[in-house]
Amino acid sequence: MTIRQLLTTHFPDDPVMDAALATALLRRTAREPNAPALVRIYSPARTLSFGRLDAVRAQFPAATAVARQHGFTPVVRGAGGRAAAYHEQSLVVEMISRDAEGMVGARPRFQRITPRLVAVLRKLGVDARIGPVPGEYCPGDWTVNGAGRVKLAGTAQRIVAGAWLFGFELVVSDPDPVRAVLTDVNAALELEFDPGTAASLTDLNPDVTLEQVRAAILAELGVVCERTADPDVLEEAANLRDAHVA
Repeated sequence: MTIRQLLTTHFPDDPVMDAALATALLRRTAREPNAPALVRIYSPARTLSFGRLDAVRAQFPAATAVARQHGFTPVVRGAGGRAAAYHEQSLVVEMISRDAEGMVGARPRFQRITPRLVAVLRKLGVDARIGPVPGEYCPGDWTVNGAGRVKLAGTAQRIVAGAWLFGFELVVSDPDPVRAVLTDVNAALELEFDPGTAASLTDLNPDVTLEQVRAAILAELGVVCERTADPDVLEEAANLRDAHVA
C-alpha cells in the first residue's frame, strides 16, 4: 500500500502522550469514512512500552519502578505483546488506515508490510530477515531479526472496527541502554530474556544513520506531504492519556 501523508506531531518530553495520540488517531480514522491513511514516524524520549499482558502481572509495579530507575518513562501501549524499549536514537513508526476486514486482515498485513521493512533495511546494508530469535524481548513470529541472531524490531497491530494501526520500533544506534533496561525489567516481570538478542541497526552496519533510515522508510511508503494533528484529535489524546500511564 501507498501512504501519502506523514503526521509530524509528537511529544518529545511526554512518551505517554505519544501513546495516547496513537490511540486517538486510530479512533478518529475508524470514525471518519474519508480519513486518509497516514504514517507517524518519530524519535522518542526514553520509553519503556509495556503491553497489556505486562500490565496485569503482579510484578508490574516493580517493573515500572525499574524502568524509571534507568531513566525510561513507562507507558502502557494499545497494542499487545511484551515490554519493548527505545530512545532518542530509535524510530517509532505507526501506520494507520481505514479497513473493513477486521481481524481477518491481520495476517495478510503482516505478510505485506513486514517484508517491505526487511527490504528497506537490506538496501541500507543491514542483513534483515523475518522470524523470531530465541530469548528475544517481546517475542513474536513477525520479528525482524538481524542475520538470524538478534532482534531489530517487533511488528505489531492494533485493530478496531473500521481501522488498523501497524507499528514497529527500530533502535538505530546506542543499544546498550536498551539492553540494560530490558534486562532488569524482564527480570522484575520474571520473564526470560537474553540481553545478547537486543541489537541496533549499527550492530550490523556501523555506517547507517537515523536520518537515512527515516528517509528510506518514507520513500518506501510513498509519502509526499506532511501535516500536523488536528486540534480535536489532540484534545481526544489528552483525554485518553490516563489510560496509557504505567
